[in-house]
Amino acid sequence: MRTDLLAEYWPSIWSGFLITVLLSFVVLSVSTPIAFLLALARQSELAVLRWPAAAYVNVARALPVLIVLYFAFYALPQFGMSLSAFQAATVGLVIASSAYLAEDIRAGLAAVDPGQRHAATALGIPYWRALRRIYLPQAIPIALPPYITRAIIIVKGTALASLVAVNDLTAEAVRAISITYRPYEFLAVAAVLYLVINASLAALQSVAERHIALRYGRVAGGPAGAVQ
Repeated sequence: MRTDLLAEYWPSIWSGFLITVLLSFVVLSVSTPIAFLLALARQSELAVLRWPAAAYVNVARALPVLIVLYFAFYALPQFGMSLSAFQAATVGLVIASSAYLAEDIRAGLAAVDPGQRHAATALGIPYWRALRRIYLPQAIPIALPPYITRAIIIVKGTALASLVAVNDLTAEAVRAISITYRPYEFLAVAAVLYLVINASLAALQSVAERHIALRYGRVAGGPAGAVQ
């Protein structure tokens, strides 16, 4: 292994790593609340909310992420919406990620016994209060494992941003390879850095699961009402 080359290109590799972390953080931070609202809309009894949400989720999941990225980067300027490479990558990844996350969250909400919703309605408990005090404490432990799994997939998917001129970790590794013709060193380093990000997410899941078990007495990923 040519450690001298790694040392020479390390500043650019590290810069790409930080951009990947930032892009992942922004995409997850924006996608999660959108996905939550989509999940609620898909659970709604109002067709005016349910149908548009279902259409968005189904269309966004049907389109290749790369097509969405290319559209945001190349096509939107034709409509007067000129975005930077980072902004275009964020828009494209948020559109795709929010649709997938919405289904993970919806699955957690759907696992809550419907009888509890009827009981809350019968008792006159406002929907948003019931959501916060009754439904979410049961849905979060169920939705957490698939949510973290999806987050890891999203982090890996940020590598596609390199194809729309974002100088992320993948882009910097490929650039170093094209100059040095030493793929092993730079691909190995990139793989380790991606592993660091995703291992951190897995560790965060473990911490969150312990917190959920202590606070709600439920095992993350188990059925609603499961106790530790």
